[in-house]
Amino acid sequence: MENQQNWWQLTSIQLGGVICLPVILIGQTLYQTYGFTSSLIGIIIGNLILLMLGFIMIKMSCERRKSTPANAADYFGKVGVASFALTICLSLLGWYAIQLNMMSLSIFDLFHIDPSKTYVAVLANLGLGFVTTLGALYGIKSLNILANISLPLLIITLGYAFFTVDYNPASTSRQTLSFSSTSIVIALAIALIIDLPTYYRHSKTTKDGLISLLLIFVFALPILEFIGVYLAAGSQGGHILDILKGSHGPFWNLWVALFLILAGWTTNNLNLYSGVVCLESLLKKTSDKARTLLFGIAGSLLSCFNFLAHLEFILDLMGIFVAGMGSVIMTRYLMEWSLKKPVQQRDHKWHVFAWVLGVGVGILSIGGYSLTAIPLLDATIAASIGTWTILFQKESCEKAYSA
Repeated sequence: MENQQNWWQLTSIQLGGVICLPVILIGQTLYQTYGFTSSLIGIIIGNLILLMLGFIMIKMSCERRKSTPANAADYFGKVGVASFALTICLSLLGWYAIQLNMMSLSIFDLFHIDPSKTYVAVLANLGLGFVTTLGALYGIKSLNILANISLPLLIITLGYAFFTVDYNPASTSRQTLSFSSTSIVIALAIALIIDLPTYYRHSKTTKDGLISLLLIFVFALPILEFIGVYLAAGSQGGHILDILKGSHGPFWNLWVALFLILAGWTTNNLNLYSGVVCLESLLKKTSDKARTLLFGIAGSLLSCFNFLAHLEFILDLMGIFVAGMGSVIMTRYLMEWSLKKPVQQRDHKWHVFAWVLGVGVGILSIGGYSLTAIPLLDATIAASIGTWTILFQKESCEKAYSA
């Protein structure tokens, strides 16, 4: 594909697709877990960290013009890139399943169906998965169309809900101050950051990519997350559908249900597109349509499990694998750029080792043995330090041996 996406097209795809439904869900989870003040701290710190990581990925995207799996192949080799592609795919499948669950809740509300029976939820998830998979067969063109529809609807829906919510400031003081909320904010978008090359390699210029990045992580994402937190603070609990509906009558309830269905469809179409690109390195002899069907079927089956009940744990677990490997790629890219140290084939195994180190530290962080109280940040730091240390130590040993 030619480099034809301007800053607005790049931004609308990410906001209307990747971020549309997840950001609302994350705002609710933040408030219900950490309270109002800690949620705001997490939003500010988390998006600042994501922005800094994004600068590196945008530079790589516009300079190398390669997809994320293609970049991973340069740094991890054949075995490593298979692990990387599988890691990204599992993360995307997790989000795909979560959003199918949200779409199913909207269907139940729309048609007044009792979701307590297991087979009803299973049929709804599988049916919606089938529909979204068919829509994704049309490729990136369908993404642009759905994103352009979803983005203004997102603004209208959240705007109306925000200005009509019955906010109760007294309820915001029930939680103690915590920086752990940052982990959820990072987990929301870490896969987006690592997978930026898949989309931003199509950027017209580096400037378009940077403008899009700033719009997303300085303005759009923090504002949308804050609205999600604010709406949760003014609600009486429940899931995201209840929070958005409030008490505004049947027509608004119908609008919200239809919006969440469209938002989930848009987001999952983008997950399918990214998944198909990642699967290309694992299933080279299959067509795009075959990989789309395979990903859609796997995600639909996965949606039959209740991921929403353990959202924070699942996000952290998915995030540390993605963050650890992404940290190795970014660190090694910076070493190439600043120190003029090209990647050699013998470096691949050490890159994989640094990734495993980051994942190990991240898992320990989830278990309570944390450096920063933010598992994803622990994994990122450990993988980066591991990459620098291992490669410089290896270089020193090689020089000593040759002498």
